[in-house]
Amino acid sequence: MLLVVCPNLAIDRILEVDNFQSTKVQRSRSVWIQPGGKGSNVARVFRQIGGAVVLVGFVGRRNSRSITEPLRRIGIHVDAITAYDGENRTCTIVCDQQSGNHPTVINEESPQLEPGSAETLLARVERWFPRVDGVLTTGSLSRGLPEDIYAEILARARSRGKITAIDAAGDALRNGLLARPAFMKPNAQEFFQLLHSSNVSIIPPHTALTFGKAGAALIHEGKCSWARPPRIYDTNPIGSGDAFAAGYLKRLLHGATAVDCLRYAMAAAASDASTLRPGFVDISQVQSLAAEVETTS
Repeated sequence: MLLVVCPNLAIDRILEVDNFQSTKVQRSRSVWIQPGGKGSNVARVFRQIGGAVVLVGFVGRRNSRSITEPLRRIGIHVDAITAYDGENRTCTIVCDQQSGNHPTVINEESPQLEPGSAETLLARVERWFPRVDGVLTTGSLSRGLPEDIYAEILARARSRGKITAIDAAGDALRNGLLARPAFMKPNAQEFFQLLHSSNVSIIPPHTALTFGKAGAALIHEGKCSWARPPRIYDTNPIGSGDAFAAGYLKRLLHGATAVDCLRYAMAAAASDASTLRPGFVDISQVQSLAAEVETTS
C-alpha cells in the first residue's frame, strides 16, 4: 500500500473550450468536475493500475464529500482532515485541443488552516505507517503548515523502513530532500529552481526529471537513463506528471529495476495525457505502452 500525503486537496473543474480566447465571452463544449490536485491524481492512477492506496489531506467543512466520495467509490482510502470553514479550493483547467498552447490553468489559493492542523496531520500519517509500504509527499503546502512538514513526514517514514518519495517544488522540496527520500520527480523548471536556490549535494537514489513531450531522465546509481514517450497525446497533459510518479512507485514497491520503473512511469504518463480528465489511465493501455518505451543510457 502507498500512503499519499497531499495537504492541499482541491476540486478540478475541467472545461473544453474550442479556440479559447482570454478576452472573449465563450461557451464550453463540456465540463467535468472531480477531486483534483496532485495527491488525488496520484491516488487515482495508483489505484487504476492495481495498487492499494490511502490519501491524507485537508478539506473544508462545506463540501468535503465532493472530494472524498468519488475517490472512495473507486477503492481509495481517503483520510480527510477537516481543517477550515467554507469550501475546498477549485482549480480550473481550460482545454483547447485546437491550440498548441493549451491548457490554461487557474489554481485558487488554499484556505488558512486552523491552529493545530500540522499536529493533526502528523498524527494521522503516523496511524497509517504500520499498514503501508511507501510514503509519497506531494503538492503545494496549505497556508499554516511549516515549510519542513514534508521533511518531518519523510524522516519518520524512513525511520520505520518505508520507501519514501517526494513530488513538490520550492521550499517544500528543498526541505524534504533533507530527509533523504528514495525518489523524487521534479519537472525541469522545478529542478532548475532547486539547483539555483540551494546547495544540492546529494540527490535521491531514484531521481526522475520530466521534460514534458521530450521525455524523462532518470539518475540512478551514478548512471543517467533517458526515455522518450511511447506516443504523444495532447488531449490534456495536466496530471501526466502525477501519473508518472504513480507508475514509478507502483513498480518500485514491487521491487522492479529502476529502468523498468521508468518505462512503466512513461507509459502511465502517456496514457494520462490521452484523457481529458487528469489522473485517469487505462491499465491495458499502460501495459501496452510500457512495452514500447525505449531507453538509452
